[in-house]
Amino acid sequence: MEEFKIDLNDLKVDQLGFIYRDIEKQAKVFESLFNIPKFAFIPEFNNDVKYRGKDSIVKAKYAISRQFDVQFELTEHVEGDCLYKEFLDQGREGLHHISLFVDDLNPLIEYFKEKGYDVIYAGSIGKQNWVFFDTEETLGLFLEVQETRKRRKKTK
Repeated sequence: MEEFKIDLNDLKVDQLGFIYRDIEKQAKVFESLFNIPKFAFIPEFNNDVKYRGKDSIVKAKYAISRQFDVQFELTEHVEGDCLYKEFLDQGREGLHHISLFVDDLNPLIEYFKEKGYDVIYAGSIGKQNWVFFDTEETLGLFLEVQETRKRRKKTK
């Protein structure tokens, strides 16, 4: 069996993910405090996810902006069992996860699995696949890794 290797040197934090009960209010705070460009709001929608081994349908709203060469994602949980609801149910709001954007999720899933970190939340939005690893106890927040599915070439 070939030894599994991955080069983490090229990875960087691409996104800071925050969870709030009211993302409109928090977007204004970020815009005024950090002079972040105006957030783009994504209307709430249903998303099929896998959460702690179970299928769930989650409805959430998102707001996205960029500053310091990093994407800021604000998430407002609306309904459904998920990592966001779990965070809010603990009476918490604020920084929830950091995210890495990669070309292929599978090597990172294997890498973190070998290190003892399981995928506890996974899904997709459009062409974006994402997974969260159970790193809160060791890092103080969750680690998310995202990939954009490549367009398949049409065969004749």
